[in-house]
Amino acid sequence: MKKTITAIVVLLIAGIITANWFYHTPHGLYEKAFAVGSSVCHQIPSHSYEVMGIQFPLCARCSGLYLGSFIGLVYYFTQGRKKTLPKKGFSLLLLILFLVWAGDGVNSFITDFLNKTILYETTNATRLITGFGMGLVMSTALMTLFNLTVWQGGKNQPLLDNLLQVAAYSAASIFISWILLSSNAIYFQIFAYISIATVILIITLLYTIFWIILLKKENSFNKWSSLGLFLTAGFATAMLQITLLNMLRQWVTG
Repeated sequence: MKKTITAIVVLLIAGIITANWFYHTPHGLYEKAFAVGSSVCHQIPSHSYEVMGIQFPLCARCSGLYLGSFIGLVYYFTQGRKKTLPKKGFSLLLLILFLVWAGDGVNSFITDFLNKTILYETTNATRLITGFGMGLVMSTALMTLFNLTVWQGGKNQPLLDNLLQVAAYSAASIFISWILLSSNAIYFQIFAYISIATVILIITLLYTIFWIILLKKENSFNKWSSLGLFLTAGFATAMLQITLLNMLRQWVTG
């Protein structure tokens, strides 16, 4: 009975937060996707892709990051509950990808701030490429942490453990980039919605992990259905964060 009441309360809270967000964001599905994007991305037009007057809801760097994370998460969800860290070679690769992504971001920031090129000219192409690299880092780290925290069992194997996976990820990234830049408005918007759904999914999974750790329920789950309450709590918290960041951005921009 207590679990049922708790589930109802959590569902009710999630519903209220989500409904409030829908009410206070602009009308139109794409406009709402843009609102979600504004909670994690600066959305500077010159740093973002545009097709037929439609701006992508994330900048080029965040586009690569979240579309790359989408590729990684879709694949890792099929790989079972592997929970060990990648071996040294792959950990080094992920570290390099992170540093390249961070370095390109710092270079872009300094260049924009000083209005002159420092190390090299950062373009939307470099932002997108380094973003996809960070997408592999993000998805690998998130799913490893998720499997390590959530599941009762789990395989003592890394999610990323061979070069074929890296090659397949790279090929998928190139293919998505090609479609994204093909100037087809329909595909452009489809990938916009995918990237925004990935934003919500990532934040939800992170808060799911947070609630599991906070309530000391680590390694207590053996199937997805038993995780429903924590996923709902994670989603509710994710939507609360998005709502608050939307409000903060509106307040700052006037």
